[in-house]
Amino acid sequence: MNLGGLIKKEFSRIKSDKRTLILLFVIPIILIVIFGLTAGGGPTKFFTGAVITKDDMPTHDAFPENSSIHDDTFISVMEHNTTSWDLYRSFNTTNLVEYNEAFETCLYFLKNELIDVFIILPENFSESVENNTNPIIFYHIDGTDSGALNAIEVALQEPLAMFRMEIGSLTNFTIMIPHLEFGPPSWESQILNYALPLILPIIIIATTMNLTALSIVSEKPLPRMLITPTAKREILLSKIIANSVIMIMQAAEIFTLTAFFGLYSLGSLFYLFLVLIMIGFSGICMGLFISTISPTEQGANQMYMMMLIIIIIFSGTIIPAESLGSSMRIIIDVLPLGHASTLISDITMRGLSFNAEHVIMINLISLVFLILAYFAYKFKKLEV
Repeated sequence: MNLGGLIKKEFSRIKSDKRTLILLFVIPIILIVIFGLTAGGGPTKFFTGAVITKDDMPTHDAFPENSSIHDDTFISVMEHNTTSWDLYRSFNTTNLVEYNEAFETCLYFLKNELIDVFIILPENFSESVENNTNPIIFYHIDGTDSGALNAIEVALQEPLAMFRMEIGSLTNFTIMIPHLEFGPPSWESQILNYALPLILPIIIIATTMNLTALSIVSEKPLPRMLITPTAKREILLSKIIANSVIMIMQAAEIFTLTAFFGLYSLGSLFYLFLVLIMIGFSGICMGLFISTISPTEQGANQMYMMMLIIIIIFSGTIIPAESLGSSMRIIIDVLPLGHASTLISDITMRGLSFNAEHVIMINLISLVFLILAYFAYKFKKLEV
C-alpha cells in the first residue's frame, strides 16, 4: 500500500473513533467557554526591582531649594537593608531625556523578567520628605505575575519603614500605580487570559497524546499489512501526517474560540498559532511513543495517564523550578509543558517573539520522542 493509501486509511480510523474525536474537539470548547464566561482577575514573594530617581531634576513653586538628599538613602535601603527585595539597578536622572531612557530600559528589564517591578521617585521626593508633605512613590509591575500583584504593596512597606527609620521621620508615603505592565487590560477577560499559558498547553498535549496513544497498539490490520511491501516507516509517517492534520484543525478551533472570548495578545497571533501547532506535534510524538512500546490497549491507557500526570506536575508551574534541585529541574527541561507555557506567556502578555531556547527545546523533545517511537516500532514484534 502506498503512502497516500495509508494516510487515507488513517483518516478513516480516526473518523471511526468517536470517543477520541469528542475528546479532541469538544473538551477544549467546554473548558474555554467556562474560562471565557468567568469574570474577575487572576494574578511571590521576594522581589527583584529597579529604582529610577528624578530627585535631581529641578523643582518649582514650594520647593525652590531643589534638595536631593533622600533618594540616595532610599536606594541604599533597597539595596542593603531589606529581606524581601533585591535591587537590580538604579538610575539617577537629571533631565527628561535621561528619564525616558531609564524608563525604556526598565521596561526592557521587566519584559525579559530581569526584574519584577520598578519604582519611580518623583522630582520633589526629598523636598516632600523634608517638609513632611506626603511623598509619592510610583511603581510599575509586571501584570503577568498574579502573585506579585497581591504582594507588592505589603512588600513595599519594609523598605519604606526602613527608610523612615534611617532618616528619623514618621512621614507617611502615598504609593501610586499608573498601570500594570504586560497584564491584560481590565476590560478584557482576566481569568481566561491569565489561565491561557497553562490551560492551553495542557489541553492540547493531553488530547493529542490521547489521539495517538492507541493508534498502533489497537489497530488490528497492521500485522497483516506488514506482509505486503509496506514498510513500518511508511505506516508511522502516515500516522504522523494524518494526526498532524487533525491536530492543526484542533489548534485552529482553540485559537478561534479564545479570540472570540477575549484573547489578549501583545505579540503576534501568527507566532501564537505556530506555538499551538508545536505543542500539538509534541503531544502526537509522545502519544506515538506510548503506542509503540505498549503491549496492550490497557497498558497504553495506563502509560498515557502516568505520563500526563508527570508532565503536569513537572511543568514548572505547580512546583516552581527554583524550589527544586538541579537534578529535578532537568525533568522540567526535558518535558514540553514548561517550555510551552513560557512561549505562550511571552507572546500574549509580554509581546515578545519566539524565545529561541524554548522553541528549540520543544521541537527537540518532539524529535526525540519521534525517533524513540520509530525504533520501538521498528523492533516491535507483531503477530499476524
